[in-house]
Amino acid sequence: MSERNGSSSVGTGTAEIPIVRPAAEVPPAPAPEPPAASAAGEPAAPEGDVAPGMQPTAPVTVRPRPRMPRRGPLTVMGPWAPVAGGLLGLVLGVVAVLLLAGTAESFEDRLALAFVVLGLGMLGSAGVLLADEVRMMRQRARDAAVRPQWVEATAGLLNGVTPARLLLLASGFVLFLSAYVSR
Repeated sequence: MSERNGSSSVGTGTAEIPIVRPAAEVPPAPAPEPPAASAAGEPAAPEGDVAPGMQPTAPVTVRPRPRMPRRGPLTVMGPWAPVAGGLLGLVLGVVAVLLLAGTAESFEDRLALAFVVLGLGMLGSAGVLLADEVRMMRQRARDAAVRPQWVEATAGLLNGVTPARLLLLASGFVLFLSAYVSR
């Protein structure tokens, strides 16, 4: 109850679920005595605060586990997944530089190797973002059977220019630039 209704809240603030046992287990209750009147003329509460024929109840000690929120389409990979993909691309770029470092003698060749490292780092990030985008599109297609209006609302967002597609285009340009510089 609230204080607005005239009573203050007392206790833990959680609901207690009474335990009701079948009537076969209840021993026969003694005949009720007429309640004694108090000085104010109100009837006194019966002893034990238990209604005749009912067992006393105890608070429930085990509560059900709350359900965790369902993971949405944007939370599967996490915010650090593109960073991990970019680092993987950088590692592959450094491996390529270590393999080709002996053959890079001129400035153009060394510049081309720098562009390769940059392009592969961007390509790694773009790959992770594209994988997340494809997973979101598949999830929306699965939900379309249940909620077709969701697909219509997100189709424009996913079919247009996305960060993953822009990053993929930019990494392709940087890799093309590395090939162009080294020729």
